[in-house]
Amino acid sequence: MSERSNVSISEILGDNYYIDKLTSSDYSPSVGDTVTITLLVNDVFGDPANGQSRTVTCTGGSFVSMNGTSITSSSSVEVTTGSSGTVTLGLSVSVADNIVVSDGRCDCVVSSLSTSITNLIQVQTINTGYVSCNSLYSVERTATVTACPSGYSYLFIPQNGYRSVTRFNGLSGTTATFQVTNINNTTQNVNATGWLVYYPSSWNI
Repeated sequence: MSERSNVSISEILGDNYYIDKLTSSDYSPSVGDTVTITLLVNDVFGDPANGQSRTVTCTGGSFVSMNGTSITSSSSVEVTTGSSGTVTLGLSVSVADNIVVSDGRCDCVVSSLSTSITNLIQVQTINTGYVSCNSLYSVERTATVTACPSGYSYLFIPQNGYRSVTRFNGLSGTTATFQVTNINNTTQNVNATGWLVYYPSSWNI
């Protein structure tokens, strides 16, 4: 007759006795949003696992709350599940990137790219007043613009006028300078037109 084993299923399965799941309240937030990350730990029978400790990390942004209570901002937090087998974390999204949240057993990805990249690019329309210019000569025109933010680069896209060509000479603070050339064979009024674009100097994509 064989003896009945008193070893529990949890001892036999070890870490595999628990099934972790990470979810987000929003998988495509904008930069500046805070989403709720929920860690759920169940046992193999589908019952909530109370008192399970995990280290939850994120590759971008930071955790700012746990179970609704503010915590010191961090990219790594120690958590313990409650009676419902869950822990909730507030994740502050501060980067336009694919943010991977992990507890070492499962992952979830929060992507802020789809709605936030457009917010990172700033476009200003340039349309200066007209001034008379002789044939085949150039005149300098200036425009007052919003200063280029720190960490951004700029690009001017000219919209050339009737028989005139606009060239971007440079940016100093809030003053943008342009050179407009009259390519007509007679004197005419010319102006600087186009779009001044500010964009991040580096991208996380």
